[in-house]
Amino acid sequence: MEYVFSILSGGVSGAALVWLAKGWISERLKQSIQHEYAEKLESYKTELNSKIEGIRHENQVSQLRTSLFFEHQRDAFAALITKIAQINIEWMAYYDPNDGLYEPVPSSGQREFESLLSQHQLFLDEECLIALSLVRGAYFRSLPYDDRSGEPPHQNDSRQYVSYIEYLQPRLASIFRGKIGVESDPQHLIDIVVLSAIELVNSYSFLSVETPLKGILSTQNINNAANKVAIGLENADDLVESLRSFDEYLSRDGGWIHEAQLKVKQTLNILEKILPNQSNRTQ
Repeated sequence: MEYVFSILSGGVSGAALVWLAKGWISERLKQSIQHEYAEKLESYKTELNSKIEGIRHENQVSQLRTSLFFEHQRDAFAALITKIAQINIEWMAYYDPNDGLYEPVPSSGQREFESLLSQHQLFLDEECLIALSLVRGAYFRSLPYDDRSGEPPHQNDSRQYVSYIEYLQPRLASIFRGKIGVESDPQHLIDIVVLSAIELVNSYSFLSVETPLKGILSTQNINNAANKVAIGLENADDLVESLRSFDEYLSRDGGWIHEAQLKVKQTLNILEKILPNQSNRTQ
């Protein structure tokens, strides 16, 4: 009997030891897994925090760059608009109500304008450059020209060019305002790009593409910028198609007239965006 009790007692003790051992092993496994998960979680947290800090830093740098660019852009716009206005005032000082204005753009003002344009060109997109190119064109056309007759260079009445720039000024200012987030008139951009387009197809002489244009888009005897824009808007389909043909011709020609090719391409790109109904109808 004692032998039986001894066996039972030993069995119970063994079972208890096995149960305790299993519990101990299970607890150790839990602790080990929890520790491993805690380490991984901490590692993930560290990695995530590092990424968050990296993103935060990139955003701060991006915001700083944007802020600096915005400030430079705003200063560039202010400097260019101010210089154009100053040139007009200086230019008009030579105006005589009876005789007109037979003086070209003031040379010192023109040089300062060109210097500002070169200095700030980084902050000017295609729309701004197109508008400023029209200003440059008016300045250039005001200069005396040599007709190769042996006579002194001929000086036209420059009042028409001052008026041309006066037409451009509020539209240029409106485009600039739009670039810095201030409310602007979208029609002003349309006016500028249409004017650029009609000037381009009337300013160069290429028989292959029939420029300067004849017919309804010809502006040979028109100096007023508003009238040129009105003609362009009334015949937008023809204007866009003519500019496309001119762009294709200049591209095939190997780009030897780089400035013309660049102006035509820039103007066409924007014209097709702002006049989608007219410009896409021929495609």
